[in-house]
Amino acid sequence: MARTYKYQKIKNSIAMLSVEALVEKFNALVGTRCWSSAQAAHDSALIDNLIKHGVDVSAIFDGTSVSFRNRISLNDDKTKVIVV
Repeated sequence: MARTYKYQKIKNSIAMLSVEALVEKFNALVGTRCWSSAQAAHDSALIDNLIKHGVDVSAIFDGTSVSFRNRISLNDDKTKVIVV
């Protein structure tokens, strides 16, 4: 229940961000990973919001886990995440 509450709170707080701002948030997390339930909720909310905007995140998300190994950018029409 607590994780669901954290997830919803985070998801709502970043819901109005642009796709570019979501990519910036993702890139800020690259290389600075630590695991906690709050971080997991943030990661899920970030990916879910990108998907909600119609962005293909298959380059970083396999349906189960998110890779923060590399920075990302968007393709020209802002519909797909590209690993850079």
